[in-house]
Amino acid sequence: MGHRGAAGLAAENTLRALEEAIRVGADAAEFDVQSTRDGVLVASHDPVIVTDSGERVNIREATYSELKVVRVSGEPVPRIEELLDAARNRIGLLLEVKEPRDTHRLVKLLVKCEALGYAALISFYDEVITAARRVEPRIVTGLLYYTPPGRIGDAKRLGCQLVLPRYQLATPKAIAFAHKLGLKVVAWTINDKAWMKRLVERGIDAIATDYPDQAANLRKELVQRSQ
Repeated sequence: MGHRGAAGLAAENTLRALEEAIRVGADAAEFDVQSTRDGVLVASHDPVIVTDSGERVNIREATYSELKVVRVSGEPVPRIEELLDAARNRIGLLLEVKEPRDTHRLVKLLVKCEALGYAALISFYDEVITAARRVEPRIVTGLLYYTPPGRIGDAKRLGCQLVLPRYQLATPKAIAFAHKLGLKVVAWTINDKAWMKRLVERGIDAIATDYPDQAANLRKELVQRSQ
């Protein structure tokens, strides 16, 4: 899975990063969700961005018409709807809700775009998962966490299908426990080949990386070795 599209290969959270993830053979790509002042959902990790002209723009205080003319690393800030359209029938998407207040709008957009079959909603916030499933029970959700002892039981209780630990917490015991509960495990963010191999050996379901080309090459190596 490409992290922020494919952050090591192109400007993060852009359509170009999505195309790079697709080009190198990623199965899915993750993007961060923010909202403009007038309610347009866009991809950005932080609410405040620095444009190529050196201007600081607060996405949440700007209208989309103001935002769409700026460039970051030469790329426009994409609408989530554009990412959904570009990904359809090509790659899966994991969309991270950064602000709980954006949950309802994102779920409604996924339904409108008929994207429930290839897009999942993920978050660090329990209330995001609860609200999303209340609006649309069919939505695939995942709980992110980065501190021990982990939140696998919480993910199951919340009705998630995915659990997404920081990679050091994806221990053999944790992965086995998640699988016992019927959860898929996605570890983040791994840019080291040795760690990728280690997690594959532990039975990880997916690896989030800034360099999905390296992960795809490793997968190819492992498949060839097993034949």
